Amino acid sequence: MNFLMKSYMKDRIIKLTFYHKYLVYKPKGMLAFRSLSVQRAFSTSSINLAAAVARKSFNKKSSFDKSKNRKGSGNDKTFKATILTKNYKNSAKKIDELLIDNLPSINSENLDLIKNNFVKYPIDVIKKLHIAGSFKPDQFNELYSQPLTLFREIEDSKLIEIINNSKTNSSLTNRFIINGQSGLGKSTILSHFHSFALSKNENNAILFPISNADLLVDGSSDYKLNPETKKYDQPMYSKTFIQKFKNLNSDILSKIPLSNEIIPINSNFKPSNNKINGTLLDFVNYSLKASAIETNSTFAFKTILEELSKQTVLPVYLTIDNFSAFIQHPLTKYRNTDNDRIYFQDFTIADLLLKFVSGEKSFAKGAVMVATCGNHKLKSNGTLDVITGDKSIDEFAYSKLNNFDYKLANRLLLNNGIKKFELNKFSFDECKSLVHHLFKFSLVHNEYDLENQISLSNESIVYDKIATQKYLLSGNGNPRLLMNSCILSYA
Repeated sequence: MNFLMKSYMKDRIIKLTFYHKYLVYKPKGMLAFRSLSVQRAFSTSSINLAAAVARKSFNKKSSFDKSKNRKGSGNDKTFKATILTKNYKNSAKKIDELLIDNLPSINSENLDLIKNNFVKYPIDVIKKLHIAGSFKPDQFNELYSQPLTLFREIEDSKLIEIINNSKTNSSLTNRFIINGQSGLGKSTILSHFHSFALSKNENNAILFPISNADLLVDGSSDYKLNPETKKYDQPMYSKTFIQKFKNLNSDILSKIPLSNEIIPINSNFKPSNNKINGTLLDFVNYSLKASAIETNSTFAFKTILEELSKQTVLPVYLTIDNFSAFIQHPLTKYRNTDNDRIYFQDFTIADLLLKFVSGEKSFAKGAVMVATCGNHKLKSNGTLDVITGDKSIDEFAYSKLNNFDYKLANRLLLNNGIKKFELNKFSFDECKSLVHHLFKFSLVHNEYDLENQISLSNESIVYDKIATQKYLLSGNGNPRLLMNSCILSYA
């Protein structure tokens, strides 16, 4: 037995010496170093670590077990972001489709029929409105199988008047900024403007919509300094927008001939060997099909706007939502080579858009409509007050950039300034119309003993009483608070 044990031990030591010649075997199953010199031979070099990782990768126990990482029904998105991807509108009641079919469409032909009533967007327009980004995730559009809206007599009548004036007048005299407190429906009014601009009577109009100006300053896009203009281009944003612009206006871009032969600029800011003739659609197609090396998409963005400003046949409507991003963040999240934040007007796209908003450049026919965002806290920033004419620029002569952007305010005061588009709260009649609509679609679930109230009194009287309560709860007609009191609040 001792002989067998010694033979086993000898064989074991030989094998260990072969694989680890610096180690000795101890009977208790422990490994020890022979000497200090041998101990120095073991070091944490990158080669040793790499070998260790390679050996570990073949171990089945170290492989990733997907079953232990199963997600539940929730996700890491906010509710506002989830609305965009979950398609809650598919869960709307089937009966809603019948009710929606009976609703009138929002257009200028049947004003007497749609005053202060809920309306639907025209079938031939609603697809383009989705492409333009007219619908926002906080507008309760997921309640229905398709977006619905309330026609507002005062505000929408002004929009129709602007559209009519734009058919014969330059955008220099048709520049407006929609301003108001949070929840009044500034983005909704902008979507109404899009609908009027794209309706059947205006099917030859061109829409140039910037759905969210915050994307130009939040650091989410790539950027590159143009050595010729000394401004920063944003290739990725430009390319994405040009594709949206084509999808939105492809049916009429072929009607606009190019003013001159265009030699595109490549990504290295040098003229390419190609020459573009024909229509604006030909140039847009080239900008999208050409490789990243052959074209500078920001140059294409700029060229498209310049060509639209030169043509005199079709009206052009430039709209910018969340325009207050320029006011709230004059110093963007982009940084230069000195690690300093870049001023937003040092970007090619932002500077070009401001030229049309300020009236430095204009369309022969058309209008410019921008809307602020109520979520931005602009109370300490006087730039917007000066732009809208509520305060004088002299009051902020010694203010810092965070409190007042003198360069932006002074620029937008050019050419008699931009006109303020007044947006009011709901009137009581509009509030009552909204409440009746929600009851019709069975969307009010927070009224106790409603059936008993209706059985004891007239249905119209009960609804008017509830509308009065909701009107007070909404701060006398704030649209968002009114919807919240009907749908989200449970008493």
